Amino acid sequence: MSIPTSSFIELAKQRYEPKELERLGLSPELEQRDLILAYLGFVLRDNKAAELLPDGEDDGHLFQRHFCDSLQPLLLFGFKKGATVLDIGSGGGFPAIPIRIFRPDLSFMLIEPSRKKADFLNDVKAGLGFDNLEVYPGKAESVHPERKADYVISRGIGTLQKFAQLARPFLTDDGHMYTYKTKQFAAELEAITSNKDKDGIKISEIAQYDLGSLVQGLSLVSMAFV
Repeated sequence: MSIPTSSFIELAKQRYEPKELERLGLSPELEQRDLILAYLGFVLRDNKAAELLPDGEDDGHLFQRHFCDSLQPLLLFGFKKGATVLDIGSGGGFPAIPIRIFRPDLSFMLIEPSRKKADFLNDVKAGLGFDNLEVYPGKAESVHPERKADYVISRGIGTLQKFAQLARPFLTDDGHMYTYKTKQFAAELEAITSNKDKDGIKISEIAQYDLGSLVQGLSLVSMAFV
């Protein structure tokens, strides 16, 4: 599929908010800016057909709510140089694609059960020239990548326990798991702690953040296996 037409790139420029990146301490180079605009153009063009954004959500907050939010694992916890990152339920490419734009040294594996979303991700891969990114159509339970990941990330797949169990087969022995939480999850934390000996899951760190004044009280959780 071709890259987005000029009309979608113009719309992407309207959605692009460089001040939000400045607030996060990021100053994209010209090439990175072009990649951001092209990616936003893909999302804006294919959103309805591939159902990339939550049903009924206005794309007016696309950049802050989805693109900037996707960068939180990079900013709050980080990734070692040259690492492999696996994104479970990548959907429209959040959070993997924004992270890839700012960290081209990383390799990515994106798992997506929806065929139309997986096709979209392959279009983005080809359009942006991301040769260090592979898309795996299918559910996580049925996908078998050739190598394990140093990090497994997800922008919200069920409980912490469910995410950890899905991530386990893909993770290296010393790997890390990063996932987002938008609501109170004290019961999930208690379940992880009380079942640590049985399940072998530990909470490494919890970071709280806001998306400016748009959304507040968000959390990013880092976990590992003991």
